[in-house]
Amino acid sequence: MPLHPDLDATTRVALAAYLHDVGKLAERAAVFKKHPKFDAHLTLYCPFHEPVKGQGWHSHRHAAHTALAIDALEPFMPDLLRAESAPFVGRRHVANAAAGAVADDAQAATDSLINAAAAHHKPDSFLQWIVATADRVASGFEREEFDRYNDAEEGTATKKNHYQARQLTLFEQLRLTGDEPQAMALQQRYPLALLSPQSIFPQPASCCEPTADASAQAEYAVLWCYLLEAIQRIPASHKAALPLWFDHFDSLWLTCTHAVPAATAFGVKPEVSLFDHSRTAAALAAALWRWHLSHGSCDAAAAQTLKTRADFATPKFLLVQGDFFGIQDFIFATGGNTRKQAAKLLRGRSLQVSLFTEMAALRILEVLGLPQSSQVINAAGKFLIVAPDTPDTVAALTAVRAEFDDWFKAHAFGVAGVGIAWERASCDDFLRKRAERNEATRFSQLLDRLRQSLERAKYQRFSLASQGGEVFVAGFPFGPCAWNGKLPADQAADEAQDRPASCALSRDQIRIGDAVAQGLDRVLVLRESARAQLSSGGNLQTLETGLFGYALAFTRSEEVTGRFGQLAADGLLARCWDFSAPQASDVEGSQPLFGGYARRFISGHVPQVSADDLMAGRYVGVDELPQPGGLKTFDMLACEDRHIDRRPEGGERWHGVAALGVLKGDIDDLGEVFRVGLRQPSFAKWAALSRQVNGFFAIYLPWLLAREFPNVYTVFAGGDDFFLIGPWHSVQTLSARLASEFSRYCAGNSALHFSAGIATQKPGAPIHALAELAEHALTAAKQHDGKNAVTCFGQTVPWSQWPALREAGERLAMLRQELHLSTSYVYGLLEFVDMHAGKKPEDAIWRARLAYRTRRMLLTLIKGADDAARQRAQVALMNDIAVQGIAQLGAAYRIVLFNHLYQYRDR
Repeated sequence: MPLHPDLDATTRVALAAYLHDVGKLAERAAVFKKHPKFDAHLTLYCPFHEPVKGQGWHSHRHAAHTALAIDALEPFMPDLLRAESAPFVGRRHVANAAAGAVADDAQAATDSLINAAAAHHKPDSFLQWIVATADRVASGFEREEFDRYNDAEEGTATKKNHYQARQLTLFEQLRLTGDEPQAMALQQRYPLALLSPQSIFPQPASCCEPTADASAQAEYAVLWCYLLEAIQRIPASHKAALPLWFDHFDSLWLTCTHAVPAATAFGVKPEVSLFDHSRTAAALAAALWRWHLSHGSCDAAAAQTLKTRADFATPKFLLVQGDFFGIQDFIFATGGNTRKQAAKLLRGRSLQVSLFTEMAALRILEVLGLPQSSQVINAAGKFLIVAPDTPDTVAALTAVRAEFDDWFKAHAFGVAGVGIAWERASCDDFLRKRAERNEATRFSQLLDRLRQSLERAKYQRFSLASQGGEVFVAGFPFGPCAWNGKLPADQAADEAQDRPASCALSRDQIRIGDAVAQGLDRVLVLRESARAQLSSGGNLQTLETGLFGYALAFTRSEEVTGRFGQLAADGLLARCWDFSAPQASDVEGSQPLFGGYARRFISGHVPQVSADDLMAGRYVGVDELPQPGGLKTFDMLACEDRHIDRRPEGGERWHGVAALGVLKGDIDDLGEVFRVGLRQPSFAKWAALSRQVNGFFAIYLPWLLAREFPNVYTVFAGGDDFFLIGPWHSVQTLSARLASEFSRYCAGNSALHFSAGIATQKPGAPIHALAELAEHALTAAKQHDGKNAVTCFGQTVPWSQWPALREAGERLAMLRQELHLSTSYVYGLLEFVDMHAGKKPEDAIWRARLAYRTRRMLLTLIKGADDAARQRAQVALMNDIAVQGIAQLGAAYRIVLFNHLYQYRDR
């Protein structure tokens, strides 16, 4: 699989655009304010404004800092400036120009990578205009608006300067009706901190927005120092492969700048991060340069055309979308041996789906000769890549789509697949106009076309309609796969080794599950030709099935830095991804999420057995317990909410039902939120919103599970939805916690919420049946007026009512303890819940019948002539159960009763 001949050159162009605003970080950290070259850089890179009163001044001084910042980072980067640097000019040409050796070198010296990055506010050459154009298009600037921005002094719409301003959250501004709120009305900001599970949550402005420049600069200095220190953690051997190194640096830049405001001049809202602006600008610059390269227009005339925007209506971009379809059928497939390996299979399948999407995106990037930064979005099985609109691109995409179809026909027989679609776009399609409504902007229309093209791709899977009614034909020489009953086994059963008949995909799913349990949390992506150089062992697990021309292996971090450095140098290591979960030891959730490698947030939490778990009596119906460090089985998880009841007369007894809770949920009306929630979004803002939506479930949730819900298992979580399995009552507690935390994550915006369905089942039920029950429950929750609800035990309630249900359950538990309520009495209360909602005449006397039954029960419990004690107990029970329970909560009180009964059953 030869690499695209323009890949490295395109990566350099992307990197120049990616780093064009690195000076904002350095300037706000006051790194170079006394640097001897600073004044010269001001003259070179910053627009000068003639004096009106007093002295003239330079605006956008961060551009001068960009050149100095790249110089500071250069020792830790691949050799971009001295060695091969096309299409830029390296240091050798600059030195020749200084010596007057070659006339052409003097002209070419302006086309260094540093100049292209730093001159984006004062561009001159073609390459400088490529970066400058990408910068402006990513922000959605019309020419007049940009001219005003380019002439403006620092200062934001929140009346804070560029040191003190902290990033607004897009979530607080989303409105499905009406206009976005004004900047001064917004109360929430992101703290200026490294990426971590807690730093992605906004805070009140008073808690994180400094009032003095010195303290504000000190916060920026922490980020700058971390950048200089952490860039050295990227394996030195990976510098030999520029796209590989850039992927690592991309994750580092995310860690440092996810909450750094990109724009702080012209009175703009500081609402888009430096990361999202850098990434979208890099994607546009790479595609723009490649379009001009393919048309042979990389000269001064092309620069003039970009400057005047004469061809901004010309389609130069292809927005390429990918989507993994058939996720549910793929993950929840069953076979005869599915239950035996259920935990490993589900984790393996879920991670395998994420890898399918990642690998499909990587294959497209490499076929088109584009770096990682061209992949603007990748979450929940979907991705978006910005490519040049050329005939070669379309031909390559058509071929790779057929390649994906052939792979999934051969290995999955049409059960699942990756669909791709693309839409043409011009620079004008990304621009906004002040007078337009959101729905009328060209960018909104472009997004609509993108959605429609992907929908068409879903209904044209495998191009079956154009292939004469072709069907999938599979032979079953060894019968069906024991773990996936739909796929044919390609390996016979071996009873002597207790090995069932299986297919390669299922065996890989088991391998992935084993790798996760062993802590192998790095993925090596190698050219298929390098497979022979790998051998599985304790620190390396190689997958059997090649994926789109790549071989995959799971390993540990120390393996990458040592043993596989030569593979990177030889161009055989395409990627190395860190998917490690946030650590439970991170009590505050504040540890940075960068370990020297490109980060992929696809981990998910899986419960593992500890020595303390193996407590006698807890696990009923579990024949064989895994060793410490192994994955907990679903039968074990079903028992985790059982508890010990210590009797007054001495001794202990385990109580509580052994049952699984299955939680499925997704964000309500997210499509509408993206369509109209933000007024006139820029490309960068739209990409930022997508990334931030994914962050709650992909970054925060794994940490929360590791810290507080260690027995809850992630089937999938990311994008706008999640599917979790755990002990039945823990899942309920978690669901309410997530609803509350999601509201905090969204800055309390009442327009943003999710609905969820909870299914409760005894262990042993097929996993696909659990999934169907959870899906039905979620559907019921979505039918609630206004959504924002949860369905549990067949009852749908709004999240706002859940605290009252929890309090009612706590009161009922206290009454049980004080009065020794019997299970039969509590079970009988279900009848009165039905009567309260009934229509029959006799249903109206439910209170009197409940009072009579309660009195009869108390006569048995409180012996003798203590009528006062019985009366007090009667009043307490009727107040808590009849008034605050059934009368106020209605049918939802069934949830309280079922929870109580499940908690006190013996099994």
